[in-house]
Amino acid sequence: MSPEACPKSVRFICGCLQRAVVSKWPGERLVRTRVVSGFIFLRLLCPALLNPRQFGLVGEQPSPAATRSLVMVAKCLQNLANLVEFGGKEPYMEVVNPFILKNKERMVVFLDQLSSVTEAGEPRITSKPDTARELATLHHICVAHLLELQAVVKINNNIKTLVTVTDMLSKHKQKYLEMIR
Repeated sequence: MSPEACPKSVRFICGCLQRAVVSKWPGERLVRTRVVSGFIFLRLLCPALLNPRQFGLVGEQPSPAATRSLVMVAKCLQNLANLVEFGGKEPYMEVVNPFILKNKERMVVFLDQLSSVTEAGEPRITSKPDTARELATLHHICVAHLLELQAVVKINNNIKTLVTVTDMLSKHKQKYLEMIR
């Protein structure tokens, strides 16, 4: 992946993170790299590898063997991003250490290039929104917090329609599930 392929807004955030930690710890050479690697790999890429269905990357949950492979890839990427080799805690992973050692500097350069944006720029839409998925997600969140939303309606009537629709859809779903049993 080239840094240019990453959305400019994400690159801008990486740059902000780097500048913030460098101002706080100016003498720490790798802190600027680790803050970006933590954000990109620990919070974005590795979670997507570990949960590809939740991130909309695949339609179905990967098989157990594929899931195990994805876990191994995520571990390798995370260690490379953290610029650390595997140690005694996971001796079976030590075979990856030559790869990590060989690519540490490339990772530092990549993360620095990724963080080189100083202006946020215009957001870009890279794919067509999946309205059905977004509505399903919204409904799922509303159902999970329905009691709280019902309490809010008593104070603020603006979300009454949302609560009513959520309740109605939940009841229809329940009837449907009873019908197919």
